[in-house]
Amino acid sequence: MTPSITPNQTSSNGLLKWALILATAGFSFICIVELINILFYDPYEDERFLFSFAESLMETEIETLTLLMFGTLALLLMAGLPMAFVVGGLGVVFIYLVGGQTMVNIIPTRIYPLMSNADLAAIPLFIFMASMLEKAGLIEEMFDVVYKWMGGLNGGLAAATILASTILAAMVGVIGAAVVTMGIIALPAMLKRNYDHKIALGSIMAGGTLGILIPPSILAILYAVIAQQSVGQLYLGSLVPGLMLSGMYIAYVLFRTLLNPKLGPALPREERVSFAQKLRLFRNLIAPIFLVFLVLGLLFGGIATPVEAAGIGSFGAIIVAIIHKRFSLQALRDASVTTARASAMVLWIIFGASIFVGFFILEGGQDFITETILGTGLSPYGIL
Repeated sequence: MTPSITPNQTSSNGLLKWALILATAGFSFICIVELINILFYDPYEDERFLFSFAESLMETEIETLTLLMFGTLALLLMAGLPMAFVVGGLGVVFIYLVGGQTMVNIIPTRIYPLMSNADLAAIPLFIFMASMLEKAGLIEEMFDVVYKWMGGLNGGLAAATILASTILAAMVGVIGAAVVTMGIIALPAMLKRNYDHKIALGSIMAGGTLGILIPPSILAILYAVIAQQSVGQLYLGSLVPGLMLSGMYIAYVLFRTLLNPKLGPALPREERVSFAQKLRLFRNLIAPIFLVFLVLGLLFGGIATPVEAAGIGSFGAIIVAIIHKRFSLQALRDASVTTARASAMVLWIIFGASIFVGFFILEGGQDFITETILGTGLSPYGIL
């Protein structure tokens, strides 16, 4: 059933569209005028911009600047503009408005150390590893195996979703991939069998968050690069908490459905498979799981760096697809395009956030936030 669009939604979308068009037109006009001014005509012969807003916010207090920066950020994100460009764009704008053309020089000093960090090369490689497995159809096959193993239990499909998300987190390393994949595959299966909506959606969302903790987490790589920490040690420290969370989610679902079977009824007997069939199905998981253990083993054993392990994982994903007779040039192309898009988005967000946060700290934002939190009088546990 196609969702209906109300007149209010149409009107708001139209207003947003025209607002973006006017903003783009105004910005383009200013750029053209300044280009003519710089190249051909300088009426004041001062080599300055005609539309000069530089240092117009120089005397602004940090309290007001905080509201302006984060308020504008929230407003633009709610308007649907991409974070990859909004964060960095706002950082550049506020740097110019507060510090003028001289302070703009801090932008390359914030970006270059990140661009020259070799650990970031692991991000596209891990994303390609997951994309290759997904485009080859191995993610769906994995869920099908787990689903048939656990479907005979009350709440088995929800528990299978969390378990599949755990395995997927060890392949992907990002939240969105697990949520989208399980939403497409697992949600219809659970709703078809009259699962409670809260249990069905909750298992997908809870399982999707495991990508933050369970290696190879992309966020752990970003944190390690920015905080100058060891990626391997962060992975080692996050593995056990991630598996504990997964186990507690599964235990909660099984316990709730044991008390109230209507929340997650078991599969009918005619849909269940025998133990011998389960063992045959499990063979389909051997190669992908071996690949995950190989990558993590190389990392935790100190045999390979994160970039080297990610490279082995990417090549291994192609080999696994060939073993399962799922490899094709179209799958390779689609995985490469997905990797390029996702990597570009992640790296642009990193660079933009580095500019935005770096300027905020330079203006005293870190001290302001610290003093504000300490001024609440809360205990350490209350602050946490």
